[in-house]
Amino acid sequence: MKLQDILPKISVNDNWGKDYRRYVPKFITYAKERTHVNEWKSDVRDQLFRSVNCISSLRQGNFYLNEREVIQEHWDELIAPLGIIVDNPDTFCIEQCYEIIRIIKKHTEANRPAASLRFLSAFQPSQLSTTVTWYYLDEIYNSMKNAGVDLPEGYGGDPIQKSHYIQSFLKSSYPNVDDIERGTYAWRLPDLLSDLKKSVVQEIETQTDEEPLSITANIFSTSEVLKMPLAIPDYQRPYVWNIANVEQMLSDIKNSMEQGKRKYRIGSIILHNNDIVDGQQRITTICLIKLVWAKMVNVDKEKETMCVLKYAHEQSFKHIQENYDYINKWFNALPESRRMEFASYLEKCCEFVVVRITGQESLSLAFKLFDSQNGRGKPLEAYNLLKAYHLRAMSASDENIKISCDREWEQNTRYGRSRNDSISSYDILKHLFDEQLYRTRIWCRNTEAWSFTKKRIKEFKGMQIDKLHNVDFPFQNKQLLLFMTEKFYQTFLKETMPTCSRFNDGDGQEINPFVTMTQPIVNGKNFFEYIQSYAEIYKKLFLELDSYQMYDFKVFYKKNCLSYDGHWRTGDNYIREMYKSLIMLLFDKFGENGVNDYHRHLYVIAYYLRRKQSRVYYSTVAKYPSQFFSLIENAKDISALRKLESIIAQPEYCTINNGRDFPPYDDILKSIK
Repeated sequence: MKLQDILPKISVNDNWGKDYRRYVPKFITYAKERTHVNEWKSDVRDQLFRSVNCISSLRQGNFYLNEREVIQEHWDELIAPLGIIVDNPDTFCIEQCYEIIRIIKKHTEANRPAASLRFLSAFQPSQLSTTVTWYYLDEIYNSMKNAGVDLPEGYGGDPIQKSHYIQSFLKSSYPNVDDIERGTYAWRLPDLLSDLKKSVVQEIETQTDEEPLSITANIFSTSEVLKMPLAIPDYQRPYVWNIANVEQMLSDIKNSMEQGKRKYRIGSIILHNNDIVDGQQRITTICLIKLVWAKMVNVDKEKETMCVLKYAHEQSFKHIQENYDYINKWFNALPESRRMEFASYLEKCCEFVVVRITGQESLSLAFKLFDSQNGRGKPLEAYNLLKAYHLRAMSASDENIKISCDREWEQNTRYGRSRNDSISSYDILKHLFDEQLYRTRIWCRNTEAWSFTKKRIKEFKGMQIDKLHNVDFPFQNKQLLLFMTEKFYQTFLKETMPTCSRFNDGDGQEINPFVTMTQPIVNGKNFFEYIQSYAEIYKKLFLELDSYQMYDFKVFYKKNCLSYDGHWRTGDNYIREMYKSLIMLLFDKFGENGVNDYHRHLYVIAYYLRRKQSRVYYSTVAKYPSQFFSLIENAKDISALRKLESIIAQPEYCTINNGRDFPPYDDILKSIK
């Protein structure tokens, strides 16, 4: 539901609007020309602060008389950021807004953001809605949400950013209304919404309060689906269908047509609001088919497809081009009459089942439905939700930085791995999150570590540290200090004071020397640096097994973890992942030297389960190793790891009798002695 569909015509106080329009150009001129004002009382102050029908009537906080005098005294300090604001009338100059608020706060010794924003609105009327929503932000937002207005759940940020979001929403809803009139709409919304006819209010309450979770399933033709305002959310994987997938879809549709079937069900689509949770591959392929047909019959491609999807991945671009070329060849191979018949059949007879889920907890349910599907799609991994979360935390970052983070992330989900004289795709991030990062963090707390799921992604959601967010609690001061120290080091000390590398010959630029596996998470770019660092470490330890780095350990790992008889068993895989996690934590703490000294001891500790038991269950591994992770995590120096030697010297680790025959364990245990 759109705002303009449920609200009546909004009337504006004409006297207020006339006075505002009369005085604002003067203020803008002062700022644009960076004018020093000599006669404040007659030229500016009365008009800016005290004119009853002008800015002071915005139902916002006003400055006291003494505060107005302070602003007058420091006008020359304010004029620079004000000048930038008026030079960019259609841009929300958030940096300058915060600068002005800081200047006013510094000189008045009072935190008056609402009054400051009211002051700012005189210089940039396009941000008037941002100004008038300050005190009424939650009331406005909740009234719109409860009325069924299409607002996203997480509109995030501090009050200034939230206010700006509502201002942007009003602008998109009322594009033909001028800034000044639209500026008065925001604080009127709660009253207007509550004054709607009772029947409408009851309908809204039924939709949002009594039944907050809404699930609908309807059948739509391909044309109807492409007309929907669909979007690909950040957490979705790229478009990865290859020619074989496309050929299968084309053949299925063609066979249904030739068999004379009146309808052909392509499959189901799961939507969370308008975000595609499941169905991106099929919808994109239908768009490509229609684009090819539009080109052949020389019609407007945009009008023919009505596809509004936007793609952001290089892999998507690659597959889109390859599949488009294939579809073009496929069409050309058909007789002309059959092409027209196929296009008509696709338009009129092919359809989707569209499942749309909205309301409270709807995203979680959408993923559950997605995971339960038995079709050809690949389930969405939990870690992709984290990508979306941390990209949103970078809303103030440069777009190129976000694109770079996204590209590196996707490259790690499809790492090219040489296997059996061929290259296969290996999802490093899945292994990292499922095992080496998530479970290590839990085990280091001396707690049982179970599987990483969508319900447990909070482990990788942390605190926001940037100029727009304050530290919320005292315990976060430590992380703020570490964050600022790293920035200071990177800026001033990097060239003169080297850090200690984990690899003896240097870590390389991909590995941040300041990350630790169990560190508190900092949202945004720092999270992506954290993940990229451990993806690189994982590659160098466990994938690039023929490289020179840590060559002795890799020979040991290949022989005793990947080559013995039975290494492929499920229980052995559980143990191997636990061992890899122990190695990564040891490497993280004490680098290459630590692994060289103690990788055999950790092998004995991990594979003790295989030596002891004929069957190894996931639950056994979840409960077993926490004390060893905790020991490594709390070690102050490498000498503290000598306790590992005393552990494996205990009788239970040394007894060969009554245990399962497992030669690698026995050989390694003897070599340590």
